[in-house]
Amino acid sequence: MGFFDDLPAPKPAPPRRHHPWEPPEAEFPGIVPIDTLLLARTDQVAVAVTGLSAFSAGIEIFLTARIRPSAGHPEEHLPGGPQDLAASRHSFRFGLQFSDGGKAAGSPGGGRPDHDAEPAGPVLYPFAGGGGPHSFVSRWWAWPLPPAGPLEFVCEWPAFGIAESRAGIDAQLILDAARRSIRLWPES
Repeated sequence: MGFFDDLPAPKPAPPRRHHPWEPPEAEFPGIVPIDTLLLARTDQVAVAVTGLSAFSAGIEIFLTARIRPSAGHPEEHLPGGPQDLAASRHSFRFGLQFSDGGKAAGSPGGGRPDHDAEPAGPVLYPFAGGGGPHSFVSRWWAWPLPPAGPLEFVCEWPAFGIAESRAGIDAQLILDAARRSIRLWPES
């Protein structure tokens, strides 16, 4: 007799419907050909968009923060990092400014839309991340794809003295990469 034979079988998770405003589970992205977009830099910290992956319905944004070792206890401040000092952690804000005037904004730990109701407008929220005491990469999901024209990435981080800062690209780079994404099978 095996170890698990006399234990009850786990109950299967109820099926969950996937929505287009959520990161895809059945698609590989098209990679957006960009260099690092430096959003802000002080003597103590730097924040940059270090990668973009485009899907048929949205964008995965790789946001990287580097903190100089002499800046104190950086793990208390990292976007998406430990929550020892929630106020300074949550002072980090990130957003997108679209060419049509629309915008989406998010902060670590917040902003996921209700799973069953389509959001009224664009969404932006972190959904994964990790790193060490002086470096952190967070992955953000933005839905929907931006309209053609300029797209600006915006951040501020008052805990580190970063006022609103911006860097931009032509959204056509994202739209072209989205057309190169590979759908594997229908989303469930």
